[in-house]
Amino acid sequence: MSGTSSTLRLTATPVNDTAAELSESPLWNGDAGLRWLDVPGRRLLTLTPDGTESIVTLSETVTAMEPGPGDTLLAVTQTGFGMLDPATGQVTERVRALRDETVSMNDGAIDASGACWAGSAVRDGSRRGALYRYDGTDVTTHLTRLGMSNGLDWSPDADVLYHVDTSAGTLTAWECDVESGTLGEGRVWCSIPAGIGLPDGLTVDADGDIWLAIWGRSEIWRIDAKTGHTTGIVHVPTRFPTSCVFGGDSLSTLFITTAAHENAPGGGLLYAVEVPAKGRLPYSFAGGLR
Repeated sequence: MSGTSSTLRLTATPVNDTAAELSESPLWNGDAGLRWLDVPGRRLLTLTPDGTESIVTLSETVTAMEPGPGDTLLAVTQTGFGMLDPATGQVTERVRALRDETVSMNDGAIDASGACWAGSAVRDGSRRGALYRYDGTDVTTHLTRLGMSNGLDWSPDADVLYHVDTSAGTLTAWECDVESGTLGEGRVWCSIPAGIGLPDGLTVDADGDIWLAIWGRSEIWRIDAKTGHTTGIVHVPTRFPTSCVFGGDSLSTLFITTAAHENAPGGGLLYAVEVPAKGRLPYSFAGGLR
């Protein structure tokens, strides 16, 4: 981690009482408010703008979600892509990307063309994971030899894809052409020694800076997109933050999901903090799942 004495320092506070075993994939979903997943618990949690919390049980495991057609959500399942009805929790897989039961899909995001990118993860120390793109018709493979594909988002001009491989401890910036769905050259933008923590989920703000959850360190780092330096640290009062997203009326509230790993105090709760930055609304899947 690099930074200066003027590094922004803030502290997040919990905003709900319902702990998840592993909360992931926070999504600011318009009038619905904030939605996020308890992945192993197969639950969809929602916090409405007026502070009402609701929980819907899912019919199968979902590892990530993004806006889909109409009122549905695009779901990344353990083995592929499908759709999720947030009212009933029904998950319908439409495309299978994985056949190996020892590999599981993980985090995902929608690009400016409306295609979904999602990666797979292994937990045996091998590098059998990959990054896939689904446009509603075809699933294509774009990166291989990944340990645990995790957080991903694009620069505001959509020319750069930021992608985390948690097992390698890296955040890589890839040249990206979203219209053709191709990646160019990649550059490791941030490499984190395992003794410090592990990079996990991320989001990119309207100015292009990256907000990266550091698993095991109780922190979200703001990373300057021009220099790669850490210019802000949000302390999260639990050890294992998993991801973050901007929400609220002005998109200046940073919501943070966490895990109850190792029975960490405060783990699994949702946290939030007002930050001097503004986020961006997510893109919706344009593939027309049928």
